[in-house]
Amino acid sequence: MRIAILHYTLPPVIGGVERVIRDQAVALQHLGHEVHLLDRTLFDQTFGGARSESGVERTASEESRAPLGFDTVLIHNVMTMPFDLAWTRRLHAMSLQHPEILWVNWVHDLCAVNPAYREVTWTEPVPAMRHVAVSEARRQEYADFTGLPVESIRLIPNGLDLATVLDLTPRIAALPLAAAELVLLHPARLVRRKNIELGLRITAGLVERGCRVAYLVTGAPDPHQPDGLLYHQELKQLRGSLQIESQVHFLGEEGPLEEADVRSLYAVADALLFPSTGEGFGLPLLEALAHRLPIFCSDLPVHHEVLGMTAHYFQTGTEPTIISAQIMRWYESCQPTRSRRLLLQAHDMVRICQEHLEPLLLAANDCPSHP
Repeated sequence: MRIAILHYTLPPVIGGVERVIRDQAVALQHLGHEVHLLDRTLFDQTFGGARSESGVERTASEESRAPLGFDTVLIHNVMTMPFDLAWTRRLHAMSLQHPEILWVNWVHDLCAVNPAYREVTWTEPVPAMRHVAVSEARRQEYADFTGLPVESIRLIPNGLDLATVLDLTPRIAALPLAAAELVLLHPARLVRRKNIELGLRITAGLVERGCRVAYLVTGAPDPHQPDGLLYHQELKQLRGSLQIESQVHFLGEEGPLEEADVRSLYAVADALLFPSTGEGFGLPLLEALAHRLPIFCSDLPVHHEVLGMTAHYFQTGTEPTIISAQIMRWYESCQPTRSRRLLLQAHDMVRICQEHLEPLLLAANDCPSHP
């Protein structure tokens, strides 16, 4: 669809609504839509302005003939805030003159219920548009003020372009991690002392406990190790026999990761899993600390030397299901990590557009009269 998103000001102006419309535009473009961000000036340029070529105000009939060229117009706050009432009224009139377009009144703020605008007497009629509120509280306020049935106002929460907020590279942003509730990162080349087979069995134990886990192993087979390719094949066979193909990602199979990719992995991970049987130091332990990741690692003297009491230790000979249980106890009690995962699952702007906005667009596209 061809979609226009309207607001009083546009990015790079910093503000809450400006951030939302920027991320909404990026998400809709990611989903294949053509999106244009327009303020009043760009709107007038796009639609020929409110004046005819003779310089006088357009008549209603002239306005109705203006070639709009959009399937949908998302109007953020302009219909409920008093910063440009002439534009508010014009948009209301255009929505009546062009019912073939889906007009959406997106309510972030409502001057009629805001004490900061008590001097403003809001007399504008309720626009004959689809209505969206960003929260249940705002939806109820708008319903109370307008007299609209609350169920007629769609609730679509705000979200973030998480790939931008977390500064993810395209390669890491594309990983299928949205459904995972626990992401374990294992930065390691595919060499035997890294003990990746224990990581696989721990992952299988988490799956058995009902955890939607993703286990990310960064490295490719070590070209300096003669049995690197053999070890890689053994790991893939073990992954298959444990039936965890969809949970385990050997990222090095698609080529070496860049430094920026590794930083992105630390940004999306919930914990570091480091089950090595031998290390001279273990640099990923420091990287995990820098990114404030919890660390589950093997009980080696060097790991204690580096981490002290800051890690969760386990013996490499411990039954993997016991280690899985240790990780699950931590996860179930770690509210910050669970809250962050809720953010990733419930407030990613692409998911919000897929699950909430696109159904509205598609349903309206099938209706002869949008409002």
